[in-house]
Amino acid sequence: MSHTSRHRSVGGCLFLAAVLALAIPASQAFAQEITGPWEMTMSFGGRPSYATLTISRNADGSLAGKWGSDELSNVRFEGQRLTFTRTIRMGNQEFTMNYMGTLNDGKITGLMSSDRGEFEVDGARVKPKSPALGQWAMQYRIGERDATGTLSISQKPDGSLEGKWTSQRGESEISNVAFQNGRLRFDRTIRFNDQEFKLAFEGTVQGDKVTGAFTSDRGETPVTGERMGGALIGKWELTTTSDRGTRTRMLTVYPDMTGRYEWFAGVEIPIQDLKLEDNSVTFAIVTSFGDQTYRSDFKGTLAGKSLKGQITSDRGTTEVDGKKMELASLVVGTWEFTRETQRGTRTSTLTIKPDMTGSLTMRDNEVPVTDLTVNGNQISFKITVTYNNNEMTLDFKGIVEGRTLQGEFSTPRGVRETVGKKIQ
Repeated sequence: MSHTSRHRSVGGCLFLAAVLALAIPASQAFAQEITGPWEMTMSFGGRPSYATLTISRNADGSLAGKWGSDELSNVRFEGQRLTFTRTIRMGNQEFTMNYMGTLNDGKITGLMSSDRGEFEVDGARVKPKSPALGQWAMQYRIGERDATGTLSISQKPDGSLEGKWTSQRGESEISNVAFQNGRLRFDRTIRFNDQEFKLAFEGTVQGDKVTGAFTSDRGETPVTGERMGGALIGKWELTTTSDRGTRTRMLTVYPDMTGRYEWFAGVEIPIQDLKLEDNSVTFAIVTSFGDQTYRSDFKGTLAGKSLKGQITSDRGTTEVDGKKMELASLVVGTWEFTRETQRGTRTSTLTIKPDMTGSLTMRDNEVPVTDLTVNGNQISFKITVTYNNNEMTLDFKGIVEGRTLQGEFSTPRGVRETVGKKIQ
């Protein structure tokens, strides 16, 4: 064997070892990591409310954080204990709240306290939502007749998917819903009088479109579909103007047409009655204080990446001017993933170019990124490693929050969570 061949063999072996290390469960070889986005849950006014806590690491190794869009101070993580300070400003007033929580088995439990008291605030890592979620307007042909239906896919508490199919002829049963590596599969059972027909669907989801086919004992029927409400799904920056001044709030609309509104000091509350009919958007914001409930109603018009309308409550009317955040551009750049192992620090680099091509570099070995998809602030891609004529594919799914990319690699050896920071 030549020196060059031996060098490549050793390099390939080290690279494969680095790749396989991504699949080792964190509890076996790594300390728990605090950086990345967390969904924090609390009770506000008797109703559940949420906030996105994003922890990042500065160049000098210290920690920084955001609560929603608000900057945090005094962020510390020592001995699995997380502490930070929130500063809340209301007009000319300012007050602080201190958080102390413990990270254990991938979850944070703790208390937020101030001179007014304390309340429980717990957190879990933000998980990417399945790109298959939502309502899909499906079209196909039966003989010489065009047929349509609405496919609704939702997620159960255990993470598995379930579906429903409705059309002018009623509802048909959907079962065995699965989405993996960009492929959507489900079974559909149609009952008509005393007859029963079984169809199997398999197709590809790309952004807001799905292409596939129904297969039965009668043959194959091509099917196409488009996600309903796709133009509204994503993050919106809403600027409100009233006699109380101008404020900026975030509205997040998920693929299943649920959403959250950043109401006050980074706290998000679920919106209700979200509807998109033609270009008309409506939803309600419901808050509580003690025994009293307050409702505000939004009504506006969607035009491309603009959302204009009004929020009306018993306090009056507020003008709203919204713009959709271009999150895809935030993915472009160089991301560094660092992991502390028993053998020291391991670093890999993900590079994504403006043309949506990319590569992942580990131990001076570079492999191209394939099947790169950006949907809102979610990103997914694959890398394929070849060693001694054997191939292994890693699937990545993650979420971008500011300059942090948190997600997981799936390999035949298991799933490995990882967090990256943007360095360019």
